[in-house]
Amino acid sequence: MSGPIERTRYELRVDASPHEVIAALVDFGPERRRIWRETSHPAVFRVHRIGDREAEVTEGVPFAWSRERYDWSIPGIVTLTQLDSNVARNGLIRYDIQAAGAGSLIRCERYREFHGIRGRIAGTLMTLAGPWILRRQLAAGIARRSTARST
Repeated sequence: MSGPIERTRYELRVDASPHEVIAALVDFGPERRRIWRETSHPAVFRVHRIGDREAEVTEGVPFAWSRERYDWSIPGIVTLTQLDSNVARNGLIRYDIQAAGAGSLIRCERYREFHGIRGRIAGTLMTLAGPWILRRQLAAGIARRSTARST
């Protein structure tokens, strides 16, 4: 059963430096579940492989999860390529992080083809409110990592 197609683009300005933003996105250590609590549910989150510039991770929540390959080999860019999911296929997320004053400008582009009943629900939510939800989650995760590092 085919569902909605998400084509989400948004921008976010944060106080963190580009290095700090990338470090937050690719922090797969024990703090990840606290930093990215919206997508690191303990029943789902698994690090399958991690290298110097890429990782393979399953994340999400029991209702909607995705196995993705993270690649941060290009300076200022973090790309997530979907390898498997229970709600979507052909997923690609790209974060372009640039210095902006004392902080960063993050440009995010997402593409996912949702399928199945769960995918229809998740895809409808993402096409209606995706940029708002995702911008809030990204800002919160970066702030939580910054707070963890400063204490």
